[in-house]
Amino acid sequence: MEKQIPSQSAIKQTAKNNLKTQFNFNRTVGSIWIVAIENEKIRNFLLEWISEIWLSAIAIWKNSWVEFKNIAFLDKINSNSLQWFDFFVYDNEMDGIDVVKFMWAWIVPIMPVENTYSWMIKDFNPMKFEWNWFLWKSDSAFCIFEKIISYIENIKFPEDKRVLLKNVTTTF
Repeated sequence: MEKQIPSQSAIKQTAKNNLKTQFNFNRTVGSIWIVAIENEKIRNFLLEWISEIWLSAIAIWKNSWVEFKNIAFLDKINSNSLQWFDFFVYDNEMDGIDVVKFMWAWIVPIMPVENTYSWMIKDFNPMKFEWNWFLWKSDSAFCIFEKIISYIENIKFPEDKRVLLKNVTTTF
């Protein structure tokens, strides 16, 4: 009998279930994300609203004085744990974020238009199945939140999700 190798999505789902148990996240939460936003006001806005729509997050931040449901805080992300996550929001300000490693782990980036990788990335276009990221144009919490919602809406469609993940992992 031939041994079957689990798919990337099966490995990711198992890892996410383990993460939900480890951080006591609600089992019905679909997407788990990383937030690496230096601006405390923007970060807390995003965490509050994302927790209200039943997403879970690991926020990279030391000494957090706030609590949100389905949100955990860590000083840094272990690169061996990247398979836990679906997407990350990064403002180019925090240290210790390796965008390339995150993308190789099938984590979709949500970042500002102006970033180190601007020459090779564009906003995902589900109508043409092109490109690979979700980019915000203004450092407004509302603009960032809109891109998070765009990501969530796009992955509801299996073909959009498949193409997006393929585009993300083949960028580099």
